[in-house]
Amino acid sequence: KTHEIPSEVAELKDSLAITLNSSTYLDLLGKLIGEAEHVQNYPPELIPQEDKIIAHILQLLKPYEDSNGGPLKIEVVSYEPGRGNIIITYPGTDKEAPSIGLIGAHLDVVPADADSWERNPFELVVEGDNLYGRG
Repeated sequence: KTHEIPSEVAELKDSLAITLNSSTYLDLLGKLIGEAEHVQNYPPELIPQEDKIIAHILQLLKPYEDSNGGPLKIEVVSYEPGRGNIIITYPGTDKEAPSIGLIGAHLDVVPADADSWERNPFELVVEGDNLYGRG
């Protein structure tokens, strides 16, 4: 299926020279679902390790970092070992214009009992147009 990309997303995509394609998306999704077992949050038994997710995101964004000539300022912050988060700044061109802040989602998940799933929840399964996995 083909979906229209909103103009704001298309402009950002073009400015970052990002190619949106299903293989890149499915590859990243597979990696993230593969880490879902390690980011389950149910203390004290399950302490999420968000740094495992962050590593995949940083790898994907590396070409767009300001240190590599890209526009993104990327900072990893952590208040507990292994439980980091990412701050991404996409600077505007008008230094006098007001800033816009967007807050992303958390990186941890609630526990999944693999025995109660029809498919392995910690592995991306593609069946036709359907995608299955814990996310």
